[in-house]
Amino acid sequence: MSPAEKVFQMLDTLLPDPQAMRFIDSTRAPAASPSIGMPSLRVFKPATCDTFTYHRLQAPSPLATMTDPALLGFLYRSLRDDALASDPDALNDLGWLWINGSRTPQDTVLARRLFKLAYVLGSAEAAFNLAEQALHGQGMRVDQDLAVSYYEQAYERGIVQAARALGRLHEQGVAGQAPDCRQALQWYRRAAEHAFVTGEKCYGY
Repeated sequence: MSPAEKVFQMLDTLLPDPQAMRFIDSTRAPAASPSIGMPSLRVFKPATCDTFTYHRLQAPSPLATMTDPALLGFLYRSLRDDALASDPDALNDLGWLWINGSRTPQDTVLARRLFKLAYVLGSAEAAFNLAEQALHGQGMRVDQDLAVSYYEQAYERGIVQAARALGRLHEQGVAGQAPDCRQALQWYRRAAEHAFVTGEKCYGY
């Protein structure tokens, strides 16, 4: 068995069976912590009565606003199957479900493992989410230098929201250093230029 096969065999034991999953009705229960991170920027469309197809879109995923436990359970089955088939977007989205505790009981350690797998497989959103965990100390100690590194990689992979996060970090001063207004302005300008050119709203900010 190859190392990759061993990883995904372990993942099969880590991810709860769909029948055992219980989802929180987030319209009635507050999140366990302030919301951070983002699901993959794609749209879910039902292909048949029991599967989803995915379409890449530079827009918020419906997962960000999905609250119905029955629908979340249906989606979880599809995401779990895709994650076990090495889909980085599915791995990221599963991590996002556990990061805040708004839809499932919070498990930041499991979320980080899923984000790391998704990141290695090329997920831009996973890089952003790893940065968020490092910045806020979710599932790890606070590490602003690591957050900056992951945000920069997320930006290079196309996540414009990372530019705004980097702007704020440099404006406040990274890891106890003095504020760097010049760096902050550069990152804010990149975010603004993208928003102006595309007409997109920066999701999550």
